[in-house]
Amino acid sequence: MDNLFLSQDDWTPILQAQSERFDRETEIQLGLQPPWKLPADLEVLSFWQACQLDHLQDRLAVPFFQLRTPQKREQCLDIGCGVSFFLYPWSQWNASFFGHELSPQVVKLLQSRAPQLNSKLFKSVRQGMAHQLAAYDDRQFDQVIATGFLAYYPLEYLAAIWPQVRRVLKPGAPVIIDWVRAESPWAEEWGLIELFKGTEPFLIPSERWEATIRHLGGRILKLASGELYTTALIQP
Repeated sequence: MDNLFLSQDDWTPILQAQSERFDRETEIQLGLQPPWKLPADLEVLSFWQACQLDHLQDRLAVPFFQLRTPQKREQCLDIGCGVSFFLYPWSQWNASFFGHELSPQVVKLLQSRAPQLNSKLFKSVRQGMAHQLAAYDDRQFDQVIATGFLAYYPLEYLAAIWPQVRRVLKPGAPVIIDWVRAESPWAEEWGLIELFKGTEPFLIPSERWEATIRHLGGRILKLASGELYTTALIQP
């Protein structure tokens, strides 16, 4: 852990690529862009074929709420939230949702549609990088969710996020993160497709993730793995 986060500029190229990629994903979902068209050499990959024919994408990761479900009246911060407010049963959980998202398109979509779905539970969404949480109060949240994006950064970025996550969590409250397991048989082919889409992933062995979490003072409470991702419930 010698090269920890020093300057926002260190991450700018990665952040820009991520923002552009997920803006396009949102536009595809809204019908504003055509679906991704992979070149022939990627379409024949076993990973892509399994996604198309065998619903592999449904087995790639364990959803965060299977490790810890948001509880009634809890305040939850979802970093890199995407459109999770539309996908998961926040109304059933009756937990307050605060979104934090890099993609401007996703932020606009949430701001326009989420209050119509449930204005009581949808509290806000802010555009920003995962390490930029200054807008939130100390000890504000009962749970932080940070899934779906760490695979696109060097491992050191976790150290950049960690102090802010600890600051905004209530004492004893958990954070949930996930990572792509470099040891997964799907990792390399998945990475090639992600690279084509404009975001280069970092394939890091799980043992290094776990060692880094411990180095930062975190205690892993639960681990659950899909066919590509591992999801971790952590007390920072």
